Amino acid sequence: MIAITWPDRRADITNALSVLATLQPHGIASWPGLTDAVHWLIDDTFWDGHDPRDDIGTILADTSEAEAIIATLEPLLAILGALGPTAPDDDYLTHPRWHEVTRAATDTHQLMTGKTPSRPQH
Repeated sequence: MIAITWPDRRADITNALSVLATLQPHGIASWPGLTDAVHWLIDDTFWDGHDPRDDIGTILADTSEAEAIIATLEPLLAILGALGPTAPDDDYLTHPRWHEVTRAATDTHQLMTGKTPSRPQH
């Protein structure tokens, strides 16, 4: 396995995946939430504008992790594009494609950590 040069950023990514995998509609707002997860996964990485494969060795370990991130980003970015940045969280979480985000985030988290995602405790 390749050495990761930005382990803290990687931890943010796995936390974002945990949040995306476990958020439930109509839940009690808590930290970290959807906004935090989107910030860690997209804003901090710029993966909405460049290929996650470019971050193998810095954040991601290999091509399989990059492909899994891409599979998570695709439905998430589609939902964000459809609803815009200011919709209530429940609008995202009840979007017809949200189950794709949840499934991909769960699979990607499992791949990157070897663990089942659970809500990050900060």
